[in-house]
Amino acid sequence: MMKPKGLLPAILVALWSTGWGTGVASGQELGIYGYTKWFAHPNLNAPYHFDRLGTRLQLNFSKQAGERLSFFSALDFNFEDSQETGLAEERRSAAMQVYPVETYIDYYSSRMDVRVGKQFIFWGTTDWINPTDNINPWDYKNISAEIEDYRIPVNAAKLDLYLGESRLEGVAVFHFLPNKVPLRFPEKMGGLPVEVRPAQLPESKVSNIELGMRFSSQIGLLDYSLSYFHGFAKFPSVIFQPIFHNYLPGPVGIAVLPRYDRIQVFGADFVTTRGKFALKGEGAYFRTKDAAGNDPFIENPHVQYVLGIDYYPRNELALNFQFVQLVRLRYSAAEERESWKRLGMPEEQIRVPEKEEKSVSARIQFQPFDFGSVQLIGVVNLRDRDFFLLPIFNYQIADGVDVYCGATLFRGPADSPFGRNKSYSRAFVEVKYSFAY
Repeated sequence: MMKPKGLLPAILVALWSTGWGTGVASGQELGIYGYTKWFAHPNLNAPYHFDRLGTRLQLNFSKQAGERLSFFSALDFNFEDSQETGLAEERRSAAMQVYPVETYIDYYSSRMDVRVGKQFIFWGTTDWINPTDNINPWDYKNISAEIEDYRIPVNAAKLDLYLGESRLEGVAVFHFLPNKVPLRFPEKMGGLPVEVRPAQLPESKVSNIELGMRFSSQIGLLDYSLSYFHGFAKFPSVIFQPIFHNYLPGPVGIAVLPRYDRIQVFGADFVTTRGKFALKGEGAYFRTKDAAGNDPFIENPHVQYVLGIDYYPRNELALNFQFVQLVRLRYSAAEERESWKRLGMPEEQIRVPEKEEKSVSARIQFQPFDFGSVQLIGVVNLRDRDFFLLPIFNYQIADGVDVYCGATLFRGPADSPFGRNKSYSRAFVEVKYSFAY
């Protein structure tokens, strides 16, 4: 037998030799499909460097083993020129990453489904902002047209029990993964240099397994669910501690310690349709470690809810508008400010959140002609007037060949949530070819 040349043929031959491709055991052949993509993400701030520039090959494998078992795996081969140093001694594969997007096994029965492995688990009904969606973290630095770029899969087991018209879902996440967000701190506090320490992640052990439960049902035209999540916050608490050296009378610096604390989330959501309209809502109570509300380093217990409406005036047009509010409980902005002063934080550097935060979001999706679509997503914080925009244009230039163009835009005052991320504003252009064997 001749040795296969190239990575893809080698993988196919290896799978065939194991019996997966022949379907001997189950009479079902191995399904192989995927895509190859070229992508360029230029930053929109001077000097306009490429945040990402490269190519990707994704291979998806699916296999049915009898009537009750199936296997799925999506494997990415990602090469980014923007990650290369260009030095002569650098390995040619230095910017190559090979990683599973999803890899899981499914078991089916008349009353129960089980999925075990690396997977996406999305909860909630509202658009973009979902208080109950606390299982898969976000990668806020890589938002683009591909959901796998900005949502991070987790190693988990998911059980679905079917109870007539209702469903009970149980989730166990075995390894904690946080949101990927830029953390920025002042270079000095109170005249002392700031030293940012590595984040303290929860250990991978049985006692730190994250658990979730969700009950879904319907009453007439109303679909609803109730959920509970017990795990860790995806955003870190940030602890500030003075640094002392032997024989010196006072602190010589400030240590910044990002830490991920336990959290419980009690949530609910609903959606109902009336003609061309769909009304939806989602809300959750977040029970944090700062139950008394007197720790300036930890987020207070709070409630967040979203109320939205979808409108479909024509088949090719969809509109969505949402109002979002977050209310902190047992919270006083004045007391938080005084706590920071006692810790030595200079007055001009103190910025504490308000008791209530309000924002609005909107989405417009339009298909002006065959094989082309336009989507615009926007979020505005009402207090600071800072905003985030995500326009996406998609055009299918041939069978299986799509072009995506768009941008992620962060704007607002320098100390506002979206304004702080202005340096991550960028455009993106992607050419994608999908295939199947």
